[in-house]
Amino acid sequence: MEIVCNNCNSKLSVSDDKLPEAKAASIRCPKCKNKISIDLRNRSENGTAADTVKSDPFNFDEGGDDYDASEKPFDFLEEEGNTALVCENDPEILKQINIVLGIMDYSVTTAETVRDALKKMKYHTFNLMLINETFDGSDPAANGLLVYVERLNMDVRRNLFVGLLTQRYSTMDNMAAFLKSVNIIINVKDIGSIDRILSRGISEYDLFYAAFKDSAKKLGLV
Repeated sequence: MEIVCNNCNSKLSVSDDKLPEAKAASIRCPKCKNKISIDLRNRSENGTAADTVKSDPFNFDEGGDDYDASEKPFDFLEEEGNTALVCENDPEILKQINIVLGIMDYSVTTAETVRDALKKMKYHTFNLMLINETFDGSDPAANGLLVYVERLNMDVRRNLFVGLLTQRYSTMDNMAAFLKSVNIIINVKDIGSIDRILSRGISEYDLFYAAFKDSAKKLGLV
């Protein structure tokens, strides 16, 4: 299917199997980096779709970087979907996490290195992140990825649920979570119960921010 960016008039050729059938979806223009919303419910017979470009307030792209789909795993995600980034090097733990997040209806991508994770965060605002404190050989006391997340703009950070995978702290240790600037602590020994742990943590997180988000919507801030 051919998509035309209304912002810079670039023409994109997208394989039909990458687009959700008869639903709203969004991609980024590889040239101007703006968001293109596509309503596939109104798709025309010649294979084109109505599209609208919106300004992206979290556009970190500068210059003419080549389009790399591996760095932008959710270009063709349905707009209502939740996304998760998992930063864990142990394949068995990673497998269990992916199964649980899939059941929880998250679209999941994984990072192999800290650099890879930062690239993915450059192009996408995630709803959830799970980070092992020793990911990519990081020093648990000075994990660069955790430092980056801690320094995120508060408008972005408050919409990102971050779980720290660790061997040093107990699961649901609220004081440790506060000191590490994350939302929840998950000891890797409890990975078999991560479904219940995440469900409880996310429920408490949503409840905590419910009043704030409701007030922000009424004031037109979100």
